[in-house]
Amino acid sequence: MQFLKAADLKVERTTALIYAPPGMGKTTLLGALPGKTLVIDVDRGTSVLRGFDRVEIVRLDEGLTDLPQVVAHLEKECKYDNVAVDSLSELEKAMLTVYGREGKNDGAPEQGHYLKVQFKLADYCRRFRALPANVIFTAWEVQKEIIAQDGSKYTQARPMISDKSVDLICGLCDVVGRIVVSSKDGNRYVWMKGSQEAVAKDRLHKRDYSNFEEVLGND
Repeated sequence: MQFLKAADLKVERTTALIYAPPGMGKTTLLGALPGKTLVIDVDRGTSVLRGFDRVEIVRLDEGLTDLPQVVAHLEKECKYDNVAVDSLSELEKAMLTVYGREGKNDGAPEQGHYLKVQFKLADYCRRFRALPANVIFTAWEVQKEIIAQDGSKYTQARPMISDKSVDLICGLCDVVGRIVVSSKDGNRYVWMKGSQEAVAKDRLHKRDYSNFEEVLGND
């Protein structure tokens, strides 16, 4: 058991979830991070990172058989400043596909498979978060209709992860950011201020937004 004084706490590393529609720069953002970055490529979108000499890439096979080995290796020895999973949306779908192929429903996932994926995805996120490095998850964006307690409805941008997993995974992250294009200068930023319009937060630095290079906001 460890007792600490809140006044002495420092931000040593950050866990972030960055989401946006395809083509908005989620993978490109990973190349802009300071330090040495490992990208665990799930959706085969890392070709945009060619030429980034501080980035290493490991591409998982379609059956995800090498994912446990990658995680175990990083837990034993992590030589990176940043570890990124690109993307959680595709990882969740790939896990369901693997279970479906092994199941008895003609390739479609069975009801129990969704519960297994929910547990395993959260477990992987916790294991990544425990690494001695900044951890960045990416996800696609989905627009979801939300019904408020007073019965009113609104549409909110959220990471494309199943409803039973998205709130838990967002809760595990220090930063949840949505990539947006500024109407003022046309540049892309990571929006971190939560609202009815979008799920977002920055519980470490309390920022409303950040550029790509400073998204982790390390002290």
